[in-house]
Amino acid sequence: MNTLQLFPNRYKKIGWFIFIPSLILGIISLTGIINFPEVSLPVFYNSGFPLSSEDLGLFKTTEIDFFTNLFGILIIIGGILTGFSKEKIEDEYISSLRLRSVFWSLIITYSIVLILFLTIFGTLFFTAMILIMFLPLVLYVFRFNYLLLKK
Repeated sequence: MNTLQLFPNRYKKIGWFIFIPSLILGIISLTGIINFPEVSLPVFYNSGFPLSSEDLGLFKTTEIDFFTNLFGILIIIGGILTGFSKEKIEDEYISSLRLRSVFWSLIITYSIVLILFLTIFGTLFFTAMILIMFLPLVLYVFRFNYLLLKK
């Protein structure tokens, strides 16, 4: 049987330690409860979105919402470490739970995307699509761990 190439089990705790706080802080930063300062940093490409009068083009310095980006990066790293680390006992049942969780998270995500395509337009749609990037990973992590606990 072909087995999945997973991270060692010890990475799961590190992943949870990164994932949960980053998810909470990311949601807080998006809601505006706490306003994190913008930081001027060099970027590879500045497209001027949304309607910026700054210098456009390659290798420019621009004001970015650094902490929101940082939380997004940490959500991805923590989610990957959490979701794709071995369990203490990794057997065929755990593999089937992983497969069912991935399938379920993709069905839910694309159902939401379909609804968004039909109901939201403009810059709110763009914002929603950015947030949807995180949804399959977040749903997979929570669904897989829920099924493990239910077992």
